[in-house]
Amino acid sequence: MEQNPKTERRKWRYTWEAQSHSPNLRLFLFDSETNPKNHCKSLNVSTLLEKSQLLVTWIGSEAEGSEDDVSLLVPVPRVLLDAESAVKFRALDDHIEVRLALLLPVDHPLVSGLVNEDRVKSAPLVMDCDVKALALMGGVHLHCRKCSVRLTKRALFEFSEMPSVNWRESADNWFGTCCCSFGGISEKMVVKYTDSYACSSGLCLLSATTVLLSEDDLIECVLSDKIGMGRGCDLGGVELGSGRGEVDTDSYENGGEVDDSIDKASSVPECCGHDSKDKASSIPECCGHDSFGSSESFQLDQRLTLDKKFLLDGFLEDVFMAKASNVSKNVEWVELACPECSSPLGAYPSGSGSNGKPIDGGVRLYKCYISTSSAKGESSDVFRKYTLERMFTNQLVECAKEELSFHVLVKDLTTKSPLFQIIILNPNSWSLTGLCSSEEEAGFTLELSPIVKVLFSDCKSSPVKKVDEEVYISKGQGEELMELLTNASKFLPSSCAYLQGSIVSSMHY
Repeated sequence: MEQNPKTERRKWRYTWEAQSHSPNLRLFLFDSETNPKNHCKSLNVSTLLEKSQLLVTWIGSEAEGSEDDVSLLVPVPRVLLDAESAVKFRALDDHIEVRLALLLPVDHPLVSGLVNEDRVKSAPLVMDCDVKALALMGGVHLHCRKCSVRLTKRALFEFSEMPSVNWRESADNWFGTCCCSFGGISEKMVVKYTDSYACSSGLCLLSATTVLLSEDDLIECVLSDKIGMGRGCDLGGVELGSGRGEVDTDSYENGGEVDDSIDKASSVPECCGHDSKDKASSIPECCGHDSFGSSESFQLDQRLTLDKKFLLDGFLEDVFMAKASNVSKNVEWVELACPECSSPLGAYPSGSGSNGKPIDGGVRLYKCYISTSSAKGESSDVFRKYTLERMFTNQLVECAKEELSFHVLVKDLTTKSPLFQIIILNPNSWSLTGLCSSEEEAGFTLELSPIVKVLFSDCKSSPVKKVDEEVYISKGQGEELMELLTNASKFLPSSCAYLQGSIVSSMHY
């Protein structure tokens, strides 16, 4: 016999959903036992505006073993309800559905202007304002978020924001790739970039999801050498993604620099249209080349060490969720754990195969695993809003670029094997879920949180049919995300949790 909902009230889950630009609010009310269509007689729903609650009542059926009156109080999120519109509701096989009319959509500027502490907590994650916040703090120490142990040897004072991964393409599109274009400013920007954003002691470089520090700045940090050799960057068989010049492995010796004895005339760029047989005699005056060598910018570009070549080609960029174009077979990412509690902190790049040496001496710490405060949850922690879920969702939405039904295949960064697939259904949704009459929800109004509605499928149980983008993450993070997606699907009744053979789920951002 099914249990009486009156005595099992805490098993009733509510899930509110709203769509951006739509003045409607939808409620799913359900438990794992009750069939509302058969068991909830004389169903009625009314609003208690003064208490920001919804009162749901019905008479239990004889099949439940009780015909007593049953009532549930559901907290209503902070929205502008249309009090003059009727409340619409219906009892279905596995849930009760309620629809409320709103005066304004949940993302309307007037609604967003009702700022309070809860609204700030539920606001979308903004990942580009950390440098300013850190600079205002003065000296900053980083801590493991899980055990609060200090990770940095000394306070950090110098912070810089990494440019976007496609900055070099943008520079080429704006200034041109030829040395004649704007005085070769694009190539000069490249050289300046490698000097400014290479890993160095005392400098803290921030991307959207990671903090790049030198191993010299971290306590008990010794980058392991997979083949028992010292740190270096002399890697053979380099795979460069930008196509700006093949790397001659015979030329890289003594720290990875180009041998200056190489024929200078051979370094004249093809963009100038020189005849390969007589480059020195046919160089146009606009290029500023002479018979003894190419321009200064090209000389500097060719003297870049190999770790900087990897940096320029995007292989050392934001590794939290790497696109296929930023993954190289010559670079392996080794996970770094907390020396105190062994929880994950980040990763560092190392050569692959027999060249298994750390590349640039830098460690990428994931913002969701670190803190700028020794105490958990303090408002002074710059990274307190970062979670694995929100970071992944932000990156996912950025990949989609407003495309509908965007298919993303997530692969293991190490083995390159598929983990799961996500199809973005709606990146502009809002949601709130909880259990009816729970104590923590009494006495104040709750906030809707921005979510992305997705379809989720495990690659082990479902074949991949279409892929718009491939991304790579560590296996541990992939497994954690799969668990999050599976749990989030339970916030909807079973009749709404599946579509086209995939699980309907959501992710906060």
